[in-house]
Amino acid sequence: MMTFFPVPYKDELLYSVLARYHVRSGNVSIKATQKDIYGTDSITAIMDLPSHIYRIMDNLPVGHHYTPEYLIANHTLYPFYAAFLSSEHAAKVKESMIGDKGGSIYNRIGLMASSVKFNQYFKFCPKCADEEVYNLGEMYWHRIHQIPGVLVCPEHNTPLYDSQVPVRGYNKHDYRLATPETCKINYPKLNYPDNIMDKAINIAQDIDYMLNNKTENKSLKWFKGQYINRLKELGFANINGRIKQKELLESFVNFYGHRFLRMVQSDIGFNSNGNSNSNWLYEMIRRNNRSSHPIRHLLFTHFLGISPLHIFNKKIEYKPFGERPWPCLNSAASHYLKPVINDMELKYGADSKSPIGVFICDCGFVYLRTGPDREEKDRYKITKIKHFGSVWENKLKKLTNQRLSLRETARQLAVDPATVKKYAKKLDLKTYWLKRGGEDQKIVNINEEDSSVEKKVSFRREWLNLIKQYPHSSKTELRQLNNRVFTWLYRNDRNWLNRNSPKIKSTVNDNHRVDWEQRDEEIYENVRIAVNDMLTVGKPVRITISSVGSRIGIRPLLEKHLDKLPMTKAYLNDKTESIKDFQIRRLQWAVQELQKDGQDLSLWRIYRKAGIREKFQKDLQEEAIKLIVEKNNLCL
Repeated sequence: MMTFFPVPYKDELLYSVLARYHVRSGNVSIKATQKDIYGTDSITAIMDLPSHIYRIMDNLPVGHHYTPEYLIANHTLYPFYAAFLSSEHAAKVKESMIGDKGGSIYNRIGLMASSVKFNQYFKFCPKCADEEVYNLGEMYWHRIHQIPGVLVCPEHNTPLYDSQVPVRGYNKHDYRLATPETCKINYPKLNYPDNIMDKAINIAQDIDYMLNNKTENKSLKWFKGQYINRLKELGFANINGRIKQKELLESFVNFYGHRFLRMVQSDIGFNSNGNSNSNWLYEMIRRNNRSSHPIRHLLFTHFLGISPLHIFNKKIEYKPFGERPWPCLNSAASHYLKPVINDMELKYGADSKSPIGVFICDCGFVYLRTGPDREEKDRYKITKIKHFGSVWENKLKKLTNQRLSLRETARQLAVDPATVKKYAKKLDLKTYWLKRGGEDQKIVNINEEDSSVEKKVSFRREWLNLIKQYPHSSKTELRQLNNRVFTWLYRNDRNWLNRNSPKIKSTVNDNHRVDWEQRDEEIYENVRIAVNDMLTVGKPVRITISSVGSRIGIRPLLEKHLDKLPMTKAYLNDKTESIKDFQIRRLQWAVQELQKDGQDLSLWRIYRKAGIREKFQKDLQEEAIKLIVEKNNLCL
């Protein structure tokens, strides 16, 4: 029985506490120490997941306040290794640690079959060692330093070094103390590149969180579901859960790099065909009956942008169209644009490779939308109307009886005239529309037997709307504004396109003079509004003369005649951005977005959110760190 028990230090291994007991007890023989601790001298000294803890409890000094659960949770590696086990499985591991079934622990966790091997030597942080000797008068072995895959100390963000003490020594019963003599740096100091260091720090911090915060055990099925839904959000899987394996593996390896993955024993190799030949990642996602090493779970969650807090506690649901209820887009209904739809069917677009939402309203209106939604305004878009429903059809009947024009009827129903004609014929309605010329007739005088009538109507309407929006633009300028519509009409409806396009302006004997001063004032105001929108709405877009011109439909004018617009030119010269200015603005936007999502501000996460290429990251590091410091100070 022990006459005293050293008070465990923060993050100290139980192994280290017992090593300190051995030295302080004055026992010459390790067997004498073993009998003090366990009541027997045949127990193996285990660093990470010790067993026979009930024996330690039986031999602690009278009046102690320790429990087996306390020692296991705070002074062994159980919280790390059991984190990704089911509650039943984790309970059996804990039971084995408390009892005498230590031989089954590694098999239960899956460590015996894992390709992630144990550290050969105890590891230490030189800065921790110096502080402990100064403040405590002795050193000790930290839990987090001994986990395979931890390359740095999360307290000091410095590399860890091998000590001279083997994890499995020649005497399996011995407890070896951390001392200045056994923790010397006898080789060149480690100096990891920044990209390696950042990733190593992030992984170490995630593990530190797991060791010091209680996590709720979940089944392997839970984690697979979390991963698949996040992969859907990121575009690496379709809505049926089919993973784009090659894209995922390439992105994962590009994110970490082969060197870092080898350092944490988790590299993924590729053969000459570009396929993976050592794919632990795909097996971890797909196989529900096989556990994976926790370091690999953390590598993957970090790549997916999921924090340790959320992977265990917040269920990730794939919602490409946001939260219910959704708006009804039936213009004939009294609840038009109001969020009344709770019934939505999610489908997979075989052609578009995108999620498709089928929104079904009680009024009978059913519409499709291709997702995912990127902005709030996307909720009010329709890709295709599947059923109009009785409410819409009744309004069509009412408008027909009122003898409104075809175009006015179409406007009130928020559809094109061809659709009105189609459903009027389907419902056998008596119509009173007059066949007259003008813009209405340009759209409706189409052979209804044409199988592509709806598509043709849609493209014609887009082209006419473009002309109406930019009445002073030439045919070429309109084409630049919407090349998709122009190309389709040019190939499929050229005669109509030629009749309904701006005429070529003759420059012969053109004595009309442009009032450039007035035009400058008008364009300046449009440019100012456009720049303000680009700076405040949505994902950042670089402010250039071309981007601003494209936004307001006068790009050729700004590019060729900006010298004639002095007020506009001065404003644009002040607002246009260099590549670096734009990159800094993207960093600022990324920090704001990450804070909104409640994610930690780390360099790699900010760079990825902002879309900064690796070759620019070093030049922007100082600015990114400044933003992190500023935001953290505001939070404090």
